[in-house]
Amino acid sequence: MRFLLPPLLAVALLAGACKGDTTVNVPAQGGAVSDGITVSGEGQVRSTPDLMTMSIGIEVEERTVAEARTAAADAATSLIDSLKSNGIAEKDIQTTSVSIYPRYTYPQNDQPRIIGYTAANQLTVKVRDLDRAGAVIDEAVGAAGEAARLQGISFGVDDPAPLLKEAREKAVSDAKSRAEAYARAAGVNVGAVLSISETTASYIPVSRDAGMAYADTEKVTPIEPGEATTSVNVTVRFAIDR
Repeated sequence: MRFLLPPLLAVALLAGACKGDTTVNVPAQGGAVSDGITVSGEGQVRSTPDLMTMSIGIEVEERTVAEARTAAADAATSLIDSLKSNGIAEKDIQTTSVSIYPRYTYPQNDQPRIIGYTAANQLTVKVRDLDRAGAVIDEAVGAAGEAARLQGISFGVDDPAPLLKEAREKAVSDAKSRAEAYARAAGVNVGAVLSISETTASYIPVSRDAGMAYADTEKVTPIEPGEATTSVNVTVRFAIDR
């Protein structure tokens, strides 16, 4: 006695058997789905970072708003002057936030009272000479003194376009290789590309949290840029030639 699977159930069983990042669509009789092979491909390119970005600024506490603003302005000016004296161009120094806010005390069984004000000025700075990155950090922190706040650093590549181009080529080649392997196993040939979608990512050495107090020392903070990885993932749908 024979049992016939309904066409939709047969397609469902086939889809369930295809796991991972590959999908093979075979239409049921009379179906409207176009057959094809959809695969994912990945391309990675490793490179040495040539750019360091750091988040650095100042924070001061004073009794009045005017005193806080003045102290913050003096510390920020010293910080920026140090950066410029170390060859950092004006275009690579960007103010990202300026704030002044009150500080409170909370007496028991009484209303909160303002006891002073905190003024802060935060900068994003690009350092292109990585050989001098440690000295740039140390001297900037030293110039700002106890007001200095170094939030962290990260590394990158100044011109990622060539790396992305190479990673895309590798990703598409990887996708085609996978599609051809599945096509051979299925007894068909890979046809034209029907669609491509892409996601990109850069895996850069982890930012370093450097919220430290400056110490007057002859040692320079060591900075190691490590290795950056530019990654492209593509999803490519190929037609099937029978």
